Amino acid sequence: MVKDAQRYRSTAGWGWGRWRGLDLKPYGADARFVQECTGCHQPVRGNDDVYTLPISSAHTDREELLNNRAASLPADLPWQPLDWSAVTMFVDPGNHATATLYANGSAVQAAHRPAGGWGAIAYPAGAVLALVTWAQRDDPHWFGARIPDRPLSVEFVQVREDANADDYRRFDGPVFTEDRLNPAIAGQRMKFILNLPPALP
Repeated sequence: MVKDAQRYRSTAGWGWGRWRGLDLKPYGADARFVQECTGCHQPVRGNDDVYTLPISSAHTDREELLNNRAASLPADLPWQPLDWSAVTMFVDPGNHATATLYANGSAVQAAHRPAGGWGAIAYPAGAVLALVTWAQRDDPHWFGARIPDRPLSVEFVQVREDANADDYRRFDGPVFTEDRLNPAIAGQRMKFILNLPPALP
């Protein structure tokens, strides 16, 4: 789905696309295809035709338009990662948790242009990455699906000129206090975050 109020005026501002099969061939290019899409999204027309609940720091009066519980990060964190771009995400089904890696501008550019092959990212000095982990809850729109709920932790990695001085900080707990991990564990977490492969090239 692509939101463009001018281009897709006749379909509530939404343009639809679908790909089928392992070779991802485009599917549907006529009015019947659009009716198929809009018909499927009718149950959530009061939610801007969107089934999933995005995580955003934006504010709205409509409770289900944004996943506000998942977006409730403390204002006093060193950075606000939900205002950055997402690089990748993963789910931990064993712990009923999901995590998204966010990055500031210079880190996003580096993540999408790996220097030494897929997963080998040379983040420049000044790059900051944030791994936000949430508990999961049942998705109100899809039976059996789970989506992010309350945040569990935020881990920051700030890249410095001297790689040995890279900074790792973790905030967690009920009031998101800074958790001082021992240096060996902090180093492992920093390495894990810096080596997460991006979802987009």
